Amino acid sequence: MILLQIYFAVSPDNTGAFESMYANAYVPAMQDQVGYQGSTLLRLFPTAVSQEIGASPTPFNYQMELRFDTEANRQKWANSSEHAVVWPLAQELASEVAWRGYDIVG
Repeated sequence: MILLQIYFAVSPDNTGAFESMYANAYVPAMQDQVGYQGSTLLRLFPTAVSQEIGASPTPFNYQMELRFDTEANRQKWANSSEHAVVWPLAQELASEVAWRGYDIVG
């Protein structure tokens, strides 16, 4: 199984719309994709809590984790007509986006 982590910097004005987009557009678009295993949307702790626990600073306040059975099937998703609709929705709500891919080994 593989994991793609996508990091988003979302302004406070767009957080509600971003969370709604994930639940109502992004997840439904992925659910019918071959090899899709699940996803999670993470919101960073508030600044005060992050400072209290000594968290590393980051410009990103959201992280989307996408799990697929293989990287080949994740790439099929990335090239799908559904992705072509929902990815721009996510990008429009963020000022910065970055990602990393992982093989799940444990």
